[in-house]
Amino acid sequence: MSEPPVQPLFASADRAVRKLQDLGDPLPSDVVTHLSKLEGSDAERRTQLETLLRPFVLLDVSIDEQGIAVCAPGAAPPRLVQHGWRSFLVRVANPHRIEAKLVAPDGGAYGVIDYLSHSARIALHDTLTVVPRIKDAWLDAKIAVPNELSGFEVEYKVISLYARDDGVRKGGLIVFAADEHNHHSLSRSSVQLAGFRTNFELRDYGASFDFDCAPAGEIRLDIREPDGRSCMAAITVRDGQGRSYPSKAMRLAPDMFFHEHVYRASGEMIRLPEGRYQITALRGPEYRPVLLDVDVDAGTEAIPITLDRWVDPAGHGYYSGDPHIHAGGCSHYNVPSEGVTPETMIRHVRGEGLWLGSVLTWAPCYYHQKQFFSGESISPPADLEDPLMQAAQGMTWTPQPTDRDAESALRYDVEVSGFPSSHSGHLILLGLTDQDYPGTSLIEDWPSWNLPVLRWAKEQNALVGYAHCGIGLGAGTEELPNYIVPSFQGIGSNEIVVDVPLGAADFQCGGQLAPAAELNIWYHLLSVGFRTLMLGETDYPCMYDEGPGVGRTYVRLAEPPSGPQAIEAWITGLRESASYFGDGRSHVFDLAVNGEVGREQSLDSPGSVRVSATVAAWLPEQPPPPPAGRPAYSAPVGWHLERSRIGTSRSVLVEVVLNGVAVASQELVADGTEREVAFDVPVEGSSWLALRILRSVHTQPIFLEVGGRPIRASRRSAQWLHDSVDQLWKVKSGFIREDERAAARQAYDEAQAVYRSRREECETD
Repeated sequence: MSEPPVQPLFASADRAVRKLQDLGDPLPSDVVTHLSKLEGSDAERRTQLETLLRPFVLLDVSIDEQGIAVCAPGAAPPRLVQHGWRSFLVRVANPHRIEAKLVAPDGGAYGVIDYLSHSARIALHDTLTVVPRIKDAWLDAKIAVPNELSGFEVEYKVISLYARDDGVRKGGLIVFAADEHNHHSLSRSSVQLAGFRTNFELRDYGASFDFDCAPAGEIRLDIREPDGRSCMAAITVRDGQGRSYPSKAMRLAPDMFFHEHVYRASGEMIRLPEGRYQITALRGPEYRPVLLDVDVDAGTEAIPITLDRWVDPAGHGYYSGDPHIHAGGCSHYNVPSEGVTPETMIRHVRGEGLWLGSVLTWAPCYYHQKQFFSGESISPPADLEDPLMQAAQGMTWTPQPTDRDAESALRYDVEVSGFPSSHSGHLILLGLTDQDYPGTSLIEDWPSWNLPVLRWAKEQNALVGYAHCGIGLGAGTEELPNYIVPSFQGIGSNEIVVDVPLGAADFQCGGQLAPAAELNIWYHLLSVGFRTLMLGETDYPCMYDEGPGVGRTYVRLAEPPSGPQAIEAWITGLRESASYFGDGRSHVFDLAVNGEVGREQSLDSPGSVRVSATVAAWLPEQPPPPPAGRPAYSAPVGWHLERSRIGTSRSVLVEVVLNGVAVASQELVADGTEREVAFDVPVEGSSWLALRILRSVHTQPIFLEVGGRPIRASRRSAQWLHDSVDQLWKVKSGFIREDERAAARQAYDEAQAVYRSRREECETD
């Protein structure tokens, strides 16, 4: 066998040594110095290099001609640190010069009972029967990039290990060589390499260790509002390499592996090994991020955190809610058909500073989650939902109450998604007293179109409408309003064009997608006189998984919504009072026309009106830097105030919208200061009027009837709605059951008759 060339070997070793330095586990300085001064023949230098590095190699890997890797313990002492990362060298002998990636499948670590890495745990049933598995899946492993094998006979890589527990623990490591087509092929108990139909037990090809894990300290977080009240917040802890704590692969509810943060209340704990960390604290978009650089040592017991609130909508009488979040059914949760409990969901709602969270049960989790429906709002303690599992996970901290807990509530209701009528658009039913459609025992028995479901819910005085309204309603333009009939090939506000004229739908939800897709149908309905509402939602954690309240709705109420009837009070406010929706980074308080804030107003004759409001928005002074490898900043998707920034300034544009058209505007500095804005707007006939900062906030309209005439502001809008019914029938009628199709056709015809009538009543195009 030929000797490996020296230069590639040294280059590989140099990269690995520098990677250890970057990861915070540098080799001793004298070793690094010796490496830079090796002398002698190639063979002598190679021997010296391997001798110097051998004490720091944790894993020796030999790759055979089929790309199968056999792992053995190296000479490095297997010392880890609880809730922290340690990095080591991996020596790879690759005599057949296979070019591939060195992969640590499913985390590359296994315990002593079932050889499951912790990152595989998310696919397991989240029940008490798996406590042993969770207890023994205590080790996580990552091969540091670059992890490509260069085809040299010997090279060095770096592996990083995370330990959940302290003390001496048995565990093992396995890696294998894989190309991009087969590196996801690890099953629970074996590896199947693409190209080779070879199965083998992990332990036969892995390396076993007795890991010695130094304990980490329990650090108490003292989280306070600016006024000193204790509260819950989203806490993100990262080390110098950007790794999140606790490890995302080592989390159980209420800590989610798809979050960078965890939700903690004042007085609750997080385990951290000694080291330097950056801690970010945030409680939703009404707060500026608080950044702390913290050195944790043996004497660190607590970290004080004071939040930085820049706006208080409740101080103006506006209370936030997210009408669309989920506790199950999404792949983010351990078992989608079950999900998590109210005790976990309330923690997330409180941590984002929301007053209300509507937890919607839908098809994948319907039969399990419906047990939490009570027909009332609840505000449970944020307890750990499964103490046995969480104890096995090492979650020994005790949940703590805070001064602000009572301000957040949950209401369990229904999203008609995955039901027979879902093709017509996903429905949100808020404030139900009965969640089971009459005469059904399975969701497959529900109607195959939406109107019967909506009428049944409205008989309960529920507020009903459509979720993620823009899906399938894009028309290839950002113009508002536009008159292109969309395809209706989606799950957005499809049948709303039938249900609104028949008095069966109250709202649509958005704040997630392009404004033209979401707002166009709403603008057309308003312009022919309907009072349809628009709400902001998140669809957490299915569409957005940052947390509840990515999209939110603010409702003006005389007093905070609280107690069992909290959602009913909030719904009443939506129907009767002022409200606005958006991303929470900008706010519009007390929108008024001629000093009046009522939703319905009368004018004796055409003329100019005075539009006023208090507006506040907050952006950092400078746009975020461009991500690595990208030429310019890529703003967040959906609605986000950063997408409203004018150039590189700190200003955004506040617009007055009259009958769907922006008729006046004013730049606003988004520095968090509340400012009065005022506009003089000509009103020639009965109209609707609203304020917006496009992609961040939009108010509900004020309806102005001039001379007692109803709003009939656009003949083209009436025609667009009429034609949309035709397109909807063309696309969706085939999904309606044959025995329901005649009733649906009749309803579609009745809706079109309403639009034709209103089209004739319109005085303008």
